[in-house]
Amino acid sequence: MSVTPALRAGARSAYRDLLRASASTFHGDEPIQRAFRHRMRTEALYLDTSAQHDVKLVEEKIQLARDLATMLRRNVVQARRTQTQDGDDAWNLRFTKDTELGENESIKNPPPMPSSRRARKLEKGGQRFTLSSKKPAAQHSANMPRNFSALKRAHKDREIPELREEDIEESFVRGSGPGGQSINKTQNNVQLLHKPTGFRVACQETRSLQTNRMLARRWLLQKACV
Repeated sequence: MSVTPALRAGARSAYRDLLRASASTFHGDEPIQRAFRHRMRTEALYLDTSAQHDVKLVEEKIQLARDLATMLRRNVVQARRTQTQDGDDAWNLRFTKDTELGENESIKNPPPMPSSRRARKLEKGGQRFTLSSKKPAAQHSANMPRNFSALKRAHKDREIPELREEDIEESFVRGSGPGGQSINKTQNNVQLLHKPTGFRVACQETRSLQTNRMLARRWLLQKACV
């Protein structure tokens, strides 16, 4: 399917509208106008000879030109640097009839936004989230950390149980598995039993008995913290 004359006319119309929008937005600033138009011709709206006959690509470029023209008219404001009577720097903003000013209340009191981390988590779970200033009390426990700062605070305020040697029953057995004679013929497998809780761990991570004793106590402490 080839590009029809009506589609070519629409492309010319969209491009002329974009030029008018840039002339209005960058009024009186010729270098910016020339740079913008050059960027549009050579990059954003450029189509090579083969792509000029692709209807889909031409329609996409037409829509892009229209969107850019709307964005320039509504969302881009020209500013000029001036000086006040006291010699301080100031900026003069030039608004047009198409400039979207918005409401001051939406700037002063923006709606609460969920964090990007929570948004990604909700999206992965297939849930939809809405902007709301109130959350149901049933969704969160009072003691549940809700952000990274709370997690850090909870980690800092946690109570680490005391591991006393008199509460530990330690035994050594012959190791097993790969490692040669230094594993299979030595008692480097450390087994600990914490009498008050009944927790039991066994460590045979290294060939060193002392290292395994240290690691076993660390694992036992971690197990007690869970």
